[in-house]
Amino acid sequence: MTSPIAFVLHANQFVITDGYLDRDGISTTAAGYDAVLSLHVELQIPVSLHISGPVLESLAWHRPALLSRLREHLASGWVTLIGGTYGENIMPLASPRHNRRQLRAFHEIAEDLLGVPRHLLKTAWVPERVWSTETCAAPLRDIEATGVRYERVLIDDRLAHRLDDGHYPDSPRAAFDAAGPYRWHAEGFPSSVAGRTHLEGLQPYEISGGDGLVAVPITSYLRYLVPPHELEHLDLLNEIAKDVENAPPGSLLVFADDLERVAGVAGWEDGLERYTAFLHWLNSSGSLRPVGLDAWCDEGQTGPEQHVDAGTYYELAHDHGSGEHYERWAFDPRWQPFAERLDRVEAALNQAEEDHADPALCALAERLVMLGRHETAWQDPSSDGGRAPAPWVRATAAHAADALPVLAAARWASEPRPLGLRVLFADVDEDGDEEIIMCNDHLFAVFTPRHGGRLSLLVSRGTGPGGQAVVVVGNPADHWNFQAELHQYMEQPSNHPGGLTVRGTGNHAYATGRIEITADQALVELLDTEGGPDHGLSKQIVLCADSAALVVCLQRRGLPGELRTSVALSPDYGSLLLNERDLMTHTEGTSWWGASSPTVDAWVAHDPAEGTTMLVDTSAATGHSRVGAVDGAGWHQHLVIGSGPIENSTGPALISGANDILHPLADTGGHLGEDPQRAGASSPLSPSSITPRSMTPAELRAELGGTTPRKAGGVYA
Repeated sequence: MTSPIAFVLHANQFVITDGYLDRDGISTTAAGYDAVLSLHVELQIPVSLHISGPVLESLAWHRPALLSRLREHLASGWVTLIGGTYGENIMPLASPRHNRRQLRAFHEIAEDLLGVPRHLLKTAWVPERVWSTETCAAPLRDIEATGVRYERVLIDDRLAHRLDDGHYPDSPRAAFDAAGPYRWHAEGFPSSVAGRTHLEGLQPYEISGGDGLVAVPITSYLRYLVPPHELEHLDLLNEIAKDVENAPPGSLLVFADDLERVAGVAGWEDGLERYTAFLHWLNSSGSLRPVGLDAWCDEGQTGPEQHVDAGTYYELAHDHGSGEHYERWAFDPRWQPFAERLDRVEAALNQAEEDHADPALCALAERLVMLGRHETAWQDPSSDGGRAPAPWVRATAAHAADALPVLAAARWASEPRPLGLRVLFADVDEDGDEEIIMCNDHLFAVFTPRHGGRLSLLVSRGTGPGGQAVVVVGNPADHWNFQAELHQYMEQPSNHPGGLTVRGTGNHAYATGRIEITADQALVELLDTEGGPDHGLSKQIVLCADSAALVVCLQRRGLPGELRTSVALSPDYGSLLLNERDLMTHTEGTSWWGASSPTVDAWVAHDPAEGTTMLVDTSAATGHSRVGAVDGAGWHQHLVIGSGPIENSTGPALISGANDILHPLADTGGHLGEDPQRAGASSPLSPSSITPRSMTPAELRAELGGTTPRKAGGVYA
């Protein structure tokens, strides 16, 4: 007689590219995923897979062939998808509305990238296996909000044992843990486990107060025995299988663990060879019979209803110190500033949605909010021997604030036309540094003086009736590694270049220079204040009232040198996240290069007569973008960033048309190879004749279509 065993593997690595100094990138990680799943298919051993939304988006962009293979594995029937949240948020720490957002987003991406209809999802994985019936059950059963009414949820076997009035010491759960496997790796494996299996804990059961939701217990012993380290561990597995023969009807051994662990990637010790040997043994063991989790549970019996106190897996609650309720990490004072930021940004999203701001941009902002709660409040070992909020979780939470500029654009996009030409100065993301916004009917641009004077966000709104507003520059949902500062150019691995990144100055501090605005055109000048050869480098940006393009003039103050200005185009970034890389196509002419999606054409143009050339794909590691550059030398360079129709004459014509405002004192017969001061242009270090006045976030929201009365402070119009 054989005992049933089901395999559940969980894939969750928030990486977007390769080239990390401290971890495996997406290529190594994805290859490990594919190796394990291919083994299951080849050996015809059923396995259930949960894979997080960010991993799927990363595969679609960087490894589309492996994503295609994953779809093939799912189509084979040997791999079955189970559901869960998009961004792996700790569900008990989030609001009911947020948990429903997360579940709905995962259901959408399962359909979009894996071709799995959401109605096929029956079993859910809860992030880090942190469970609370009060907060988790209702969203999992809410088919109206998410499209799925989950039948089952995977939780650890120990959670069926009660706490003592919410406390762990001397509780039935503590007694159960005392007989568990949690010290085996440190203290040695037993010579025998015969008769030790808690047979009543192997049968799925209905959760009291869970609206019919069934708990499928994860078998704690199996995580210590699979993949086996020693041949003797196979004997222990045979003993467990023998015990299970006497378990209640419908009982099931469930091995559930990280896919990275059995693949031996993402920091885990090499496990693939041991897992491979184990699967081969399993097919001939005669004691264990692999079954599909959903198929078995659909046909099996469910045990009596049980109350489930909040909890998680033993190691997280006790060895790592999160507490049974995850309370020690959730309420750690070091985490509170990040928790408060997450709450503020989510409140801004809720308000924008209620104010009927542009729905597509709100959906992108929602994604950033969901990513901000990835592995909420997680702690890693710290240098003092304790634990502290992990640097990557701090960075992820900090970048939830990237949703705020997107929401500002959403308010702008929802205003009736004509919008008019505006220049605004405000701390749009509430990070303590002021940004500059330039917008008209067609474009909404955010510049970050402190971090390279770069274009961090550019949103384009179509010219036709009901024209869609889409991001064309900026890839904020892509991984930020350990970098918590907003807008900063990410050096390792290279990412988030934005636009107008002058080589070598990506994170230099810039100051505001000349500002001019009329009803027809606006100019903002940014000046490099860092010491060194680029000190005084000037970026003048011109936006005309009726234009869908930014015209940019770059000037050096001192000695001539290379001027390479990069732009990362992300045409309809929100759609790029939900599709494979081939949604974006490369376009090119003699004076421009571009990137297009079905909804928008984005491009960068120059004037070859000025001695500039084009480079494309200069940063292949950057996620969900095509990065190119305008390359030149000397003191002076022009380029244009725009959307919509483009011809070879477009860039030169726009540059020529902006000459009067860019170079009001210049001799039109001058040459760009000359020192601009000697050619008669205004000094790039001349002080601004206008002093910017800051706008508060409330004033900015009002100016961009909020419900509160508008105020004029800080607006140049």
